[in-house]
Amino acid sequence: MKVIVFSANTSWYLYNFRQSSIKAFIDKGHTVYCISPRDDYSEKLMSEFGCYWYNVDMDNKGYNVYKDIITLSQLLRLYHKIRPDYVFNYTLKNNVYGTWAAKIYGAVVVNNVCGLGTAFINNNLISKIVRMLYKLSQPYADKVFCQNPDDFSMLSSNKLVNKFKLELLPGSGVNTEKFHPVFCKSYQSVFTFLFVGRILSDKGLNELIEAAKLLYQQKFKFKLQICGFIDNKNKSAISIDVVNQWIKYPFIEWLGSSDDIVSVYAKADCVVLPSYREGMPKTLIEAGAMGLPSVATDVPGCKHIIKDGYNGFLCEPRNSKSLADAMNKILTLPVDDYKIICINARLKVEKEFDESIVIDRTISVLD
Repeated sequence: MKVIVFSANTSWYLYNFRQSSIKAFIDKGHTVYCISPRDDYSEKLMSEFGCYWYNVDMDNKGYNVYKDIITLSQLLRLYHKIRPDYVFNYTLKNNVYGTWAAKIYGAVVVNNVCGLGTAFINNNLISKIVRMLYKLSQPYADKVFCQNPDDFSMLSSNKLVNKFKLELLPGSGVNTEKFHPVFCKSYQSVFTFLFVGRILSDKGLNELIEAAKLLYQQKFKFKLQICGFIDNKNKSAISIDVVNQWIKYPFIEWLGSSDDIVSVYAKADCVVLPSYREGMPKTLIEAGAMGLPSVATDVPGCKHIIKDGYNGFLCEPRNSKSLADAMNKILTLPVDDYKIICINARLKVEKEFDESIVIDRTISVLD
């Protein structure tokens, strides 16, 4: 039996996105450690999954050399103690510092690029630092999973990762039994749009509010629900004060965060994700599994899940008018056409994004 480590920049991420893989390794008799900063989900990793958990201090706001050295030194001490056989890293700093620390102790390192986010959207100093760190760290990784062809091409063409180490993986997948159309309500007269995700400007939330205003001005009957948490550590964070201004509009409903996301999806008619860039957004995959169409931006990640006119509609990024037009298409679909697009959404997820695909590919690393 092997000693396996799962490492990410939040326990929340490991709990919500990697629990199936963690459980699969434990079920096979392997010893699993989770390494992440302490948050509300740290204890749940141990009590609900049966794995071990260790804290690591990590500054997710930016790049402070002193703080990052502390992170690296903590990882080195942990790996000296744990002596892992395999380390699965998720999120940027874990991919970088986790690779260096794990390879010193001879572990097989498998990194997961979960979307080239803000640091790759902008061409600034931070972006240059990220690229440099990837170039210095990823040659030591044994395998690097990425989640869409655009990220694969960018990582390879910019020589950030050797293309022979790169492999495509369909995100974190989805449990198609837990997320199932049977839980959804029938089509209602008041159409409900739903946003699920972190409350960040990079997710296109400002454009979404403007698009909703445009639709409201056109006398459409609908409501927009926003479900997520305020990520104050992210530079793209939107404050609760701004959210409180949004919910003054009669068509906007703030749900906050939820641990029962299936019930949240079950009350919606369409998911909206106007993000600037994604890896393979779990929101769209979960929506499809529930038999819900989505409106999303024509950007990496989103466009690899949503086929315009088949299981939803695409719009231009950072363009509230284009977003409103795409939402309008869903609103004005005849009921029979709407039902067809819902069926298509489920079929695409069953074929391409079932979590069993991700679990099998992850476990196969040990073969």
